[in-house]
Amino acid sequence: MKVPEGFVDAKTIKTKRRLIVSVEGPQKTGKTHQLLTAPDPIAFFDMDIGTEGVVTKFPDKQVWVAQYDYHTLKGPDISSIIAMWERMKANFLAMLVHPEVKTIGVDTGTEMWELIRMARLGKLTQVMPHHYGPVNAEFRDLIRQSYASGKNVILIHKVKAEYVNDKRTGKLERAGFSDIGFLVQVNLRAWREDGNFGFTIIDCRHNPKVNGMEFSGDMANFDFLSEIVLG
Repeated sequence: MKVPEGFVDAKTIKTKRRLIVSVEGPQKTGKTHQLLTAPDPIAFFDMDIGTEGVVTKFPDKQVWVAQYDYHTLKGPDISSIIAMWERMKANFLAMLVHPEVKTIGVDTGTEMWELIRMARLGKLTQVMPHHYGPVNAEFRDLIRQSYASGKNVILIHKVKAEYVNDKRTGKLERAGFSDIGFLVQVNLRAWREDGNFGFTIIDCRHNPKVNGMEFSGDMANFDFLSEIVLG
């Protein structure tokens, strides 16, 4: 049967050998370690001193670090915050088309979301919902452009206490752009037990059969994740 104009046969669409991943978890649970096990060269956007003491564990990896310590800019210096966001955004887009880069990592996506909000809204709290439209669209577009790049993109996220009806539930939830879980292909939760790093696959768009699967120790690396997700 002839394919209608404007459509393509789904069987001709090839799955790219790359992953767009969100890794969330408490501090010191191996989130940055997991990122650095991905294929190199790695373009690492460091917003949370995440590389210190970790990159040295991977002496054979080619890691390029761009630092954005926006915490020192908080306050009245909004022009510097805007300039930092524009610089980070430009560098992120440049890495998406860089011929050698295989992985782009952001540590953390939580602070990346804070930076764009500060740059576009001037504050993080007491913002009316309708003001978020352009900011959400700009952030969402960066993630969507990641899909077209063919690069691995890994966004590390902090976690915060979960509240329901202004009461703590005792659980933790991801801190950052609320739609990120829908935009990425794989959501991971990092943990540490008996000195070993581990990860739980919260959900996976490519292969839902792996949802809830846990891996730790020598299996807590990007190659293993890629194998069980992409085959």
